[in-house]
Amino acid sequence: MSYTTCARRLLALPLALALFGGSATAQARDGVPALPALDHQVVLPTAEASIRVVPIATGLSHPWGMAFRDNGDILVTERDRGTVRVIRDGRLLEREITGVPEVFSRSLRAGLMDIAVHPDDDRIVYLTYTKSFERDGSDSLTVALARGRLEGGVLTDVQDIFTADGWDLGIAASKLHFAPDGTLFMSVGGSYVFASTGEYAQDPSTHFGKLLRLNADGGPAEGNPFLGDADYLPEIYSLGHRNQMGLAYHPETGDLWVTENGPQGGDETNIIRAGGNYGWPVASYSRQYNGAPVTDTPWLAEFEQPEILWWPSIAPTGLTFYTGEHFPQWQGDLFVGSMMVGRMQRTGHLERIIFNRRGEEVGREWLLTDLRQRIREVVQGPDGYLYLLTDEDDGALLRIEPANAITAPPSTSAAAGRLTEPRLPPLPEAEWTEDQRAAFERHQGDGHSDNVLRTIVRVPALADQILPFGRYLAQESTLSPRHRAILILRTAWLAQSASLWATHASRANDSDLTANEVLHLAEGPAAGWGEFESHLLGLADQLFINSSVTDETWQVLSTRYNMHNLMDAVATVNETTSHAILFNSLGIQPDEDATARIPMGEVAYFIDVPDREPGLTVPRVEPLEGRGLRVSRTFQQHPAMAAHAGGSSYVMNPQRTRMIPHDRELLILRTGWNAQAVYEWAKHVGSVGRARDRGLEPLWIAQGKDAPGWSDYERALIDAADEMFRDAMIADETWARLSEHYDTHQMMSVAATVGRYRMVSMTLNALGVQPLPDDELFPKLEGY
Repeated sequence: MSYTTCARRLLALPLALALFGGSATAQARDGVPALPALDHQVVLPTAEASIRVVPIATGLSHPWGMAFRDNGDILVTERDRGTVRVIRDGRLLEREITGVPEVFSRSLRAGLMDIAVHPDDDRIVYLTYTKSFERDGSDSLTVALARGRLEGGVLTDVQDIFTADGWDLGIAASKLHFAPDGTLFMSVGGSYVFASTGEYAQDPSTHFGKLLRLNADGGPAEGNPFLGDADYLPEIYSLGHRNQMGLAYHPETGDLWVTENGPQGGDETNIIRAGGNYGWPVASYSRQYNGAPVTDTPWLAEFEQPEILWWPSIAPTGLTFYTGEHFPQWQGDLFVGSMMVGRMQRTGHLERIIFNRRGEEVGREWLLTDLRQRIREVVQGPDGYLYLLTDEDDGALLRIEPANAITAPPSTSAAAGRLTEPRLPPLPEAEWTEDQRAAFERHQGDGHSDNVLRTIVRVPALADQILPFGRYLAQESTLSPRHRAILILRTAWLAQSASLWATHASRANDSDLTANEVLHLAEGPAAGWGEFESHLLGLADQLFINSSVTDETWQVLSTRYNMHNLMDAVATVNETTSHAILFNSLGIQPDEDATARIPMGEVAYFIDVPDREPGLTVPRVEPLEGRGLRVSRTFQQHPAMAAHAGGSSYVMNPQRTRMIPHDRELLILRTGWNAQAVYEWAKHVGSVGRARDRGLEPLWIAQGKDAPGWSDYERALIDAADEMFRDAMIADETWARLSEHYDTHQMMSVAATVGRYRMVSMTLNALGVQPLPDDELFPKLEGY
């Protein structure tokens, strides 16, 4: 694509606004196009396939660097604010990490820059930042490397382990990248001719304009090329650089590739050689911002030559080689972020560079031009997708995925693969006991799939607990058949329950849903539904993601629904979620004769819900007067529903579940914490569950599996509760760990307990059931 063609496309503001819903984050001024709002996903064409750009988090202030933790958290630095933010389960946490060193950010590009975590212990965090110090009686600036230990939401034991020798004007960029041998590469830029610091790049007595190689403690690494040379600082690995903005290893050659900004043109990507001199400012293809050449000598034999060169400048930033499986056609390609082209505002993009088998460049493609964003960083995430940071006042973390990808919802850190073979196969009729046969006959004909019924009757008491409520919600509730089917199918899609989807989609025509509408149910509220049904779908999304319902959605649904309708709608989503957790964990497969299959490639998995609102302080549904728990008296406002809900007689009965109360209460309380269901927490810490009497410390449950004192098997229970809350199933590894302690009956009880109390938590939150004044509420966790 030519630059002229691209610029013409970039000025087509109506196209960009149409792509992003018609709003913009800033008004156009002085001929500069406004930025489209990155408030929902968009599908864009590329040379070989359509891609989907998903905003994972917005509202970041000039994000600069990011690091992925093993627990799924993404740590992001905000340059101008000097803060580190946490993106957890697809949400930007309101609370920033505390303990970050004091950062100078009041000039040019100064501030908090890159972040990295130690490859062997991701609690150890490294940060590069602009540091002020006194020099000859006046304030000066340099670049420092700080290291700290992340505990909860706090950096502890923070200290500067390296400070660049020299001084700067707040223009030096600094990137970090761990090498395979555990050493740490750190770039220090700031070597600008126009700022009278150009000589730094060739001066071996200063760190500016250099690439450094450090040990993890900040000292010079063994094997550095100038180690022992008194004329060179020992940390220097290469020199003659201007401002390096991205570092990445080639996946096949093992070479370190680095992007470097020139002023006007002459941007480079270099392959780093130990001891190499890259020429700045003695030899350069660049021009100054006023148009004059930086030097009359574009190259000299003693200097390393760039591998990739840009004219005009694209202001290259982060870079990564793609090695994932989601884009086979991109494997081995280099992706480079661009802030702007030729000093023209709103021309940032993502550049794809293609190589032949000999490693020679054969093509380039500009991506995301319609977004008009300054792309600061590009990284391949652990999940094989590309993640980008946009360096704007309202910056964003974006994920690039195939347009037809099935990816994780924002509430999850990783998409859980669904089982294609059952963990517990349907029980053959020849093996049934009399109780199992009687249970099958009681529930046969109630609309449940054959595989579900023949699996759940392994535990007749469990079948009697869950199946009648499912029948009521699918066939007898106060909702219309159409609205029942909408809620069940949307929830089945959210939970990726192939069994539930196949059962209910096969009957959708009986509920006045067309085949096209069934497909749109997977696409969600934005797929052309009317206002009321769009909010009905929003109810399902909010309950599944937030375990609560916003006031706006409740009010809109209240315009057509009475109290019983609202309670049935909430119960339909929640009980379907409960069933999905159980069915997914057991690996129940669709019946062979089911005519519908969950769409796995036709629709991308995407959910867009408002931020979770604070918990209700007054009930939406008042409990009846009288004795008994408030939850029971609240359910009694809808007698027909309460009669079928069945309480928790199975889960709370150790003889039926064959689980000891300690294990049951650990699962229930961890689920209540995950859902932030304060009533459930209060009752099971207190009078109902008596957690402390079971040997459980509520603070540890809130802290999760990393709290001190848990046994391995207790940690496995917490993992199971977290996985079923996050991914609607128990992962293979956790299933195997628990199976060392539990038999088949108990494993079914584990999944049923979390599913049941996920349903209870969501219902309590949505209806606003309130704890008593003297109940013990949630503990306060630092950084939560």
